[in-house]
Amino acid sequence: MNKTLLGLMILSAAYLPAEILLIDKEIYQVMYDTTLEQPLSVSYMVTNRPKNADRKGMNFKKEPNIHTSDDKDYVNNVWDKGHMAPAAHFSDSKENLLLTFSYLNSALQHEKLNRGAWRFLEAEVRKLSEGADIHVRNIIMFSENSEKLPTGATIPDGFQKILHFPSTGVKKCYFFTNEAPDMKWQEAEYEC
Repeated sequence: MNKTLLGLMILSAAYLPAEILLIDKEIYQVMYDTTLEQPLSVSYMVTNRPKNADRKGMNFKKEPNIHTSDDKDYVNNVWDKGHMAPAAHFSDSKENLLLTFSYLNSALQHEKLNRGAWRFLEAEVRKLSEGADIHVRNIIMFSENSEKLPTGATIPDGFQKILHFPSTGVKKCYFFTNEAPDMKWQEAEYEC
């Protein structure tokens, strides 16, 4: 395990957020920290779903009565609204696709990571799901040094993606620091 991941895991375990909500959005489950205005964990099952809906014109929405990040946190900076449960995994219906456009499912993710290695790994997961269902858990990592934006949301330090193949019991684990990657997604794999 690389030293950066180990350090973040220790700091994440020591971090005690003020208010954590567990929310079931039907197609994914979220552990959300309203103080950080970011998810801590997002889990979902990837199956071989057909594409029946298009994301064109869809925008992220705030949830009623839940303090989350919002559009202001993503303006004039390098942070994308990184889907933790990817829209493409749930494009089998407009209803499912809309569920992914919640700020509960959005993390401040470096634009080059979100549009690069992270996106390519998500595409590989979709390809792998053609042969077997995959349970995915994304862990969004913070530390005592995580930067807080003037708008209120806290920037994650890194992202861990754990793939579990229920039919075989195989697990694959990946770790990315929240910056422009200097590696391909395959190089982010580590022994679980």
